[in-house]
Amino acid sequence: MSLGTGRLLTFTVRVLILLVLVPIVWLLVAEQYNDVVVAVSGLFVPGEMELRALSNYVQIDHVQWVRPVSIDGFTLHYGMILLTVLVLAAVGIDTMARIGWLAGFIAGVFLLHVVGVALLARGIVWTTTSTDPEASGETVFSLFAIFWGLLPALIGGAWAFMYWIPRASREPEPEPIES
Repeated sequence: MSLGTGRLLTFTVRVLILLVLVPIVWLLVAEQYNDVVVAVSGLFVPGEMELRALSNYVQIDHVQWVRPVSIDGFTLHYGMILLTVLVLAAVGIDTMARIGWLAGFIAGVFLLHVVGVALLARGIVWTTTSTDPEASGETVFSLFAIFWGLLPALIGGAWAFMYWIPRASREPEPEPIES
């Protein structure tokens, strides 16, 4: 299974360009996206909790807390950005398949964001009511970091090795143009 030098170089250049462009474009819609994630996630948290989207932050508040807990929205969004760059940069995929994979990944990541924010909010409340809040808090935030840090990379890696690379490897590499 090999992409070949030409395809690998094309992929690398696309990735480098898209890693700059996609986050810039994402800045235009990130706040609205956070609003939707918070609105849907709020349906899955108890009534004494409140989720708010403030600029690029998702804020979790509880009636018994002195201060709310905030997480940076880009902590949530990086996985979607990573998967978008991977699908857009992939060589040898036709336009309709690329659009389908992009839509599927974005919808899937949105659902993960909704579930992840709701579970994080519930986990933070659990830590405040446990007998050892410090240890419980470390557990909740460690699990959240592992979940959020590894899941997009695992999804992207699985997609690349199971779908993209086998298809791109089968197509003959175009011959270089001679002058």
